[in-house]
Amino acid sequence: MKKVLFQLGTEFHYMVALSLIDKYYSGNDYEIHFIIVSNPNNKSRLSDIKLNEKYKYHKVSYNHNEEKRFQDVIDLKQFIESNDFHHFTSFLYHDPIFVYLTYYFKSKKTTTFLAPDGMGAYVKFTAKNYRSRLVNTLKSYKFFKIHGFKFPKFWFTSWDFGKNGYYDYIYAFSESLPNLPKKNIIAVDYTFSKEQIESLMKTFELDFSNYPELSKVVLVINERHYLPKYESQLLKVIAESLPGNTILFKKHPNQKIENLSYLADTVYTIDSVFPVEILIASLKGGIIISSYSNSMLYHNPNCKYFWTYPIVASSGELKKDIERFNPKSYIEVKQNFEELGIALKACTNE
Repeated sequence: MKKVLFQLGTEFHYMVALSLIDKYYSGNDYEIHFIIVSNPNNKSRLSDIKLNEKYKYHKVSYNHNEEKRFQDVIDLKQFIESNDFHHFTSFLYHDPIFVYLTYYFKSKKTTTFLAPDGMGAYVKFTAKNYRSRLVNTLKSYKFFKIHGFKFPKFWFTSWDFGKNGYYDYIYAFSESLPNLPKKNIIAVDYTFSKEQIESLMKTFELDFSNYPELSKVVLVINERHYLPKYESQLLKVIAESLPGNTILFKKHPNQKIENLSYLADTVYTIDSVFPVEILIASLKGGIIISSYSNSMLYHNPNCKYFWTYPIVASSGELKKDIERFNPKSYIEVKQNFEELGIALKACTNE
């Protein structure tokens, strides 16, 4: 029996992991294990999810910024050291345990993979952030020492995707990555069959029957950043350009509902925590808009896709200066609200 290990923390990670399992590890000769990571100061994003009982789960709660000993980490270390693994895949490219395990597994002949955490692979921080990176590095080494991890490597934290760890391959949503040209990349894509959608609906306990009709909608995907001016103007442009369309507004799981008081009563707000890709797959037609959401990488050919990150950047509401890239030809990037409004009006004629 070949043991396969996944490290993840969100419902998006779990959904993509299930897709990878279906593609690469669906046979009876694989035993699937999940390390579900959470912060002890926050509720786990997977705490309300109906996890597939076919797999084994190791729930580990810790915060490497706190100088304390976490028993979950000690238990995880013992579990790792007492087992042999065929493959290890992690979505947590900032996490010190990911960095350690990709080093540890080098001597164990375990093939290691960095999986896509949304759009992280297509983003580059223009600032060097030396201070925050140094602080994180020092705290990570203290974390290693407190928990007995032997880590003799010299590692300096990077906030850019793919720059941490000692993994063998990267899973990506394209064949190449603009900031990581020398890495071994495996292009992955995921399109749900009708049966897979039904299975995911059960996993996340979803029922869209109470939603507005999903054939003529504009789905706005909320971000974790607080962007009231941008989103208020966006909703106004949509209402003026497509007056006959229902607007669905999918709240980001990390966004506080009280921050969205500016939403009009005519906007159908979705507060449930689930991968919005499942809703996108269920749309019978319509338009999807986000500033730069990873969920847009799920392609429903019945829908039009628009990214608006240049508009958000020019609004001044984002705190960090970030370079962003578009890896998909079906997603149109709009530079300003006037350009977006013209494109939305044109959709009514198609």
